[in-house]
Amino acid sequence: MLTGISAKDKIERDMLTIINNADGQPLGCGAISTLLGKYGHTISEATVGRYLRDFDNMQYTEKVSNQGRVLSEKGKERIGIISNQEATFLGGIRFAETIRSHTKEDLIEVLVARRAIESELAYLAALNNNKSCRDKLSEVIEEQKKQIADVKSFSGQDVIFHKAVAKMARNRVLEAAIALIRQDTQLSPILTHIRKEVNKRIYIDHMTIYEAIVSGKAEAAREAMKAHMDGLIQDVTEYWEKKEKAAQN
Repeated sequence: MLTGISAKDKIERDMLTIINNADGQPLGCGAISTLLGKYGHTISEATVGRYLRDFDNMQYTEKVSNQGRVLSEKGKERIGIISNQEATFLGGIRFAETIRSHTKEDLIEVLVARRAIESELAYLAALNNNKSCRDKLSEVIEEQKKQIADVKSFSGQDVIFHKAVAKMARNRVLEAAIALIRQDTQLSPILTHIRKEVNKRIYIDHMTIYEAIVSGKAEAAREAMKAHMDGLIQDVTEYWEKKEKAAQN
């Protein structure tokens, strides 16, 4: 789960930035308290003093006689760490917003990203497969075969199949990335609508991927997954074309 930086971290980052911006001139509690107002903080001199003592202990700042503090190299590193944490959080929000979009262009962009990641996951799954994983994938395939006519149940099995492939790949970074991408687009009413028409073909695609993985044919598994995702991208494109033509009539 994404989490932003805390209010305390923001104050810490802003105080250290203020001291850094003084270009080596020592700053005291009063000056820092006043400048913090420009960053949206209302903090008393006494509270600033407590922060500064903590900074001294953590070696972020150095006390210059009774003139105030200057920033240490460790303090500059701390500014970078907090700023990077915030940038990562904001980037995660933007990414999450992107994958929650359901316009034609946004959905295709997500599917292209899935194609790249899931093709690699299929490749790795073929290299790393073991009997336990093969048995799990086989169970999913058999269940899909029974549920081709049931759109809702089949959609759930589709998720299980792709999760099983990701687990077989044994790459936690790629597995986490695809889980984040799939968590919302899997629920897209557009993809659900498309599945009503293409469940049988998706099952055939999955069978091809499955056979390549359990046979240890990594390159074939990668290409089968690419073809599977290309088919879904084409389905989305055709869906929108039909929708646009219907709107014109």
